[in-house]
Amino acid sequence: MFFGRGVFAQARPNEAGRQAPVSVSRAPGLQRYDANMLRGTECAQSRRSLRSPRFPIPHAFTRYAAPLLAALLSCVALFAASRDAAAQAVPGTTPIAVPAGRQAERVAVLPVTGPIDSVTLWSIERRLKAATEQGFQAVVLELDTPGGEVGATIDICLRIKSEAPANTVAWIHPKAYSAGTLIALSCREIIVAPGSVFGDAAPIVAIPGLGLQPLPQAERAKMESPLLDELDAAAERRGDDPRLLHAFVVTERELWLAERASDGARRFVDRADLELLEIDPQSAPAKLESGSGRRPASPAELALDPQDNWRIVETIDDGTRLLVAQSDEALRWGLAAASVKDDQELQQFFAAREIVRFPESWTESVVRLIVSWPMRILLIAIFVVALVIETLHPGIGIAGAIAAGALILLVGAPGLLGLAEWWEILLVILGIALIGVEIFITPGVGFIGLFGAVCVLFGLIASFTGSDPTSAGERSLLLTASTTTVAGLVIGGLLTWFASRWFRETTIFKRAVLSASVVGGHEMPSLSEPRMPAVGVRCFADTDLRPAGRVRVADELFDAQSTGDYIARGAAVVVIARSGSSVIVEPLREESSES
Repeated sequence: MFFGRGVFAQARPNEAGRQAPVSVSRAPGLQRYDANMLRGTECAQSRRSLRSPRFPIPHAFTRYAAPLLAALLSCVALFAASRDAAAQAVPGTTPIAVPAGRQAERVAVLPVTGPIDSVTLWSIERRLKAATEQGFQAVVLELDTPGGEVGATIDICLRIKSEAPANTVAWIHPKAYSAGTLIALSCREIIVAPGSVFGDAAPIVAIPGLGLQPLPQAERAKMESPLLDELDAAAERRGDDPRLLHAFVVTERELWLAERASDGARRFVDRADLELLEIDPQSAPAKLESGSGRRPASPAELALDPQDNWRIVETIDDGTRLLVAQSDEALRWGLAAASVKDDQELQQFFAAREIVRFPESWTESVVRLIVSWPMRILLIAIFVVALVIETLHPGIGIAGAIAAGALILLVGAPGLLGLAEWWEILLVILGIALIGVEIFITPGVGFIGLFGAVCVLFGLIASFTGSDPTSAGERSLLLTASTTTVAGLVIGGLLTWFASRWFRETTIFKRAVLSASVVGGHEMPSLSEPRMPAVGVRCFADTDLRPAGRVRVADELFDAQSTGDYIARGAAVVVIARSGSSVIVEPLREESSES
């Protein structure tokens, strides 16, 4: 909203002693109102003087009182207009002038919360596209994040610079550490909430359960290189000092804020600059000294001249820690454009008519849960248990569906996010197919099923990692993937053993297996515990034994396991041992049948 300064009406007598035309206010909406009011006042005075000759109006009144009355009416009208304007403004805010490049009628707010990962990248891409298609002139990334993955962060910065509207602003509300700092600096402007904080953007390698891992100097330099390049581009685009932004990522770089005494101009200086100016770093104040408060200039904007009188007003970084900027420091150092507390102040910051939030969808939250390493361990364990149950008891069907669902979640969610390549998904499917060939077509061969298991293992591990196994970050992901996959297989094996000892004895399991195994005119077995057949009893395989299944002794069905060979349904077998509630059988030899 723009406000003009008006000049109140003022009447001056001309040479003939008559009242001169009135110059009226330039305030919007008041010019016509004041002129008409004055004109009506003059007409009323003329009519009153004609009708009431007994009460003549003195000449001094017409000369001085009418202009005063006009000025009073102008003040009243201006006060009423200001009240109307204040009623239309956002309550509790002070109107400010908004630059043309920032002003937007419709603003989209994209909350970014939690760790930055590939799901965050996917979500920001979707919401940026929706905001652009719906015609929003500005986008605000509301950041509340502790940091995240380096690869996803770089990709998000690229999306912001290439796909987001030019008027994209980062709102630190209330924190944006590490990856959040890089994302904020990729935007056109940064605004901060009172008490907010950002910074500490050095790359680290952390492994679940093992904590932070030390990095050799060469590997750290390799991880820092793309981040420093991103900060250099941000400094050039925003007009910041690159050394200030580098302090977020690297240590051992001392930095101070210096002020020129002649005009109060400020810029950042390092130890080499202090030596040029012949200033002792020990003279730096322990706390901020008062000064001009002007935004620090970049080295290209303000050169150092030893002839000028410079002084240190603040120590920015002593070189022993990574830089972290509080909200007031960000404003003082020129990193932030304004302090914005809530949506009302955000609306005033843009002079916007409408602010719409685009939250993360529930499907993105579910996908983030599925691709997390604890959930992957659980899904791998479920897949192993369900696959073993379906293999040993093919008549169930439910276990096979559970195994298929777990596998789809394991490789489908990463594939949806672009984390898994097509060959990784194909490798898992190939492994499952080979295991099926080993079980159903060529039982007892061995190496086909083993090769299929290896394909599944490597496919699942590869779906965790990227395409550059030489980097420290990718090696960390590779170790995390290997640990997660092995942990899932071990837990799955333990659960399978537990299920074989307990679950198979339950009535529900037996009923499910028997109802799936008995078809046609076969009788349903009694739920009472049957009498086990003796060793040496001849019977027939009621289902395929691979190696587990069912045999029929007279009119009763019993759980059975072969000695390792595949036995087709209907083949004659002989009981050679008993194990709990099942019997162990082997094919009936031809010579045994002849004898």
